[in-house]
Amino acid sequence: MASIPNGFVSLNDICPQMKFVMSYATADNFTGEIVDGYKAQKAFLSETAAVALCRVQKNVEKQGLTLKIFDSYRPVKAVTFFQKWAQRPETNPKIKEIYYPGFSRLELFEQGYIAKQSSHSRGSAVDLTLADSKTGKSLDMGTGFDFFHDLSHTESSKVNPEQRKNRMLLKELMEAEGFKNFSQEWWHYSFRPETFPDQYFDFDVI
Repeated sequence: MASIPNGFVSLNDICPQMKFVMSYATADNFTGEIVDGYKAQKAFLSETAAVALCRVQKNVEKQGLTLKIFDSYRPVKAVTFFQKWAQRPETNPKIKEIYYPGFSRLELFEQGYIAKQSSHSRGSAVDLTLADSKTGKSLDMGTGFDFFHDLSHTESSKVNPEQRKNRMLLKELMEAEGFKNFSQEWWHYSFRPETFPDQYFDFDVI
């Protein structure tokens, strides 16, 4: 673990009861490829953010639920990978339909769905949902992770009451421990104050 900078910890180690999907370490994501820098389905965060997220996990467990992690720390090389991917011609209409049916690849950046510099690379952001602790089945949030559409806006009026209730439950639990939601994505939260507000890291997820 010598390549992991001081101030970062593995969620898999300190909070193993969470469920780790880590979509970018697989081809099951909006690019259809394993993303540069992801060499394992491991989740890293700055230590302060990780400890806070473990507190969320303990509170979630009281309701028979668990956190399911899609992404956490993201290497700079992964953000660069997304930028290069956006420049390439569309090759997979099936994936486009699943993740970004209303946009071209470049429009995902223009609309703010993908950032050219990401808080994930500062170790302060996490993408996640709630799941049943016994079955691992995700609660119904109205869309999947990385569905780039206004339906994914946290307070979208187009989702049904159960989906809105589930989103608000996640929001309430996360905000109670210092995380702030990104309004365009119900799954995206950043911990405040950040440990590394001006640093972007590029170590591999190993």
